[in-house]
Amino acid sequence: MPLVTPSRFKIPSPLQRVSHLLFSEKGIDLYVKRDDLIHPDISGNKWRKLKYNIATAQHKGSDTLLTYGGAHSNHIAATAAAAAIHGMKSIGVIRAMDADLDNPTLSYARSKGMHIHRVSREEFKNVDTLDYLESMKSMFGRFYNIPQGGANYYGVQGCMEIMSEIDMEAERLFIGCGTGTTLSGLAIANRGLDLYGVSALKGGGFLRGEVEKNVDALFKDSETTSAQMEHVHLITDAHFGGYAKIKPELVAFIRNFYAETGIKLDPIYTGKAAFAMAEEAKKKKDEKPEAWILIHTGGLQGIPAMERKMGMALF
Repeated sequence: MPLVTPSRFKIPSPLQRVSHLLFSEKGIDLYVKRDDLIHPDISGNKWRKLKYNIATAQHKGSDTLLTYGGAHSNHIAATAAAAAIHGMKSIGVIRAMDADLDNPTLSYARSKGMHIHRVSREEFKNVDTLDYLESMKSMFGRFYNIPQGGANYYGVQGCMEIMSEIDMEAERLFIGCGTGTTLSGLAIANRGLDLYGVSALKGGGFLRGEVEKNVDALFKDSETTSAQMEHVHLITDAHFGGYAKIKPELVAFIRNFYAETGIKLDPIYTGKAAFAMAEEAKKKKDEKPEAWILIHTGGLQGIPAMERKMGMALF
């Protein structure tokens, strides 16, 4: 299977040590894995989840990618950009018939040649079924199907590579979660770090089951799966009301983090992960030195839409 990573992609992404007063006071050396710098249009874990899917599509001789997402989906924007870079066509099945085709995300996706197919929210609930896939084939012909968020085996495989790029000893690693795909890759490749998955969704307890299923699917050994899962911790109370929901406390934190580190965080995933990480730091009782890593999963393309929704600039 050909692995296509154009030279202008920044792989491995930088592992940047940053200075932040709260963490310094707790004896924590803080590092940010800058996956947001992988590519200006396909940043964060989105490229990692698309990489092997695109390679598989090419291996199968497909010239079209079809995937799914909401009207402001980072995955939709990234898939459109990745398809254009690789000379492929793309189709985005978008949740909500009233989705604004001219919003920043969908306008960008269309500029990259993506065909937007809007469906009702009710219909969107069926996109993971075989019957729905067949209906899409009847409508659009031959294509390579990528699940919402790139949540499949190839997505997990790409995210496993994050761990191989971390060439330092650390105690804890934090990452924002939607489908659990990236956390699954990290859990499979983990070498003893405590992994903290911060759910961006309300009711994110299901993520542990998803991660365990993915880990077990690879190892097929309950003892190994159990050993890897011992290092996986879920934080489900930092969602600020649910997916794409934010509150003034989160906005203030993101602004402060930017002021201290110079790194912008998105308010959907990495901002919530960093907030939860800071709360964990506050709980640290001793002054024993530790190294913590925050995975920056990108998502900055969604900030203009969020700022429009808030009626103010985030930065």
